[in-house]
Amino acid sequence: MKIEQWLSSENLGLVAVGIVIGAVSLIGVEAACDADVAARLRASKSLELIAPSRASPIDSETLRCATLPIEQADDPKCQALWAALRRKFLTPKKQGESGAAPDVFPSVPRALEKPAPKSAPDQSE
Repeated sequence: MKIEQWLSSENLGLVAVGIVIGAVSLIGVEAACDADVAARLRASKSLELIAPSRASPIDSETLRCATLPIEQADDPKCQALWAALRRKFLTPKKQGESGAAPDVFPSVPRALEKPAPKSAPDQSE
């Protein structure tokens, strides 16, 4: 079919309707994509608001020391930081510190705990 036949006066109305339907469809798809992008943008902004605060100065110093190149590994501040961290995590607990596990469920009534096993009655009588 030639283009001249499509543009004849009988078919011109159908061609115009097809163009309008196509344009409305494209506008609808574009609006849906824009709405999706806007929703994702709002979600990412709210995540930034509830995100934890930036690292403390101690953590930034640890990060700086951890990312130093090997040539600068003898930095005195980093050496002192690593020594302090080793002392913190590797020294044994003192005698005064409690080694018992904390009470995980302090609100549980004592009645729900298991009773102590009863000793068998003395049968030597």
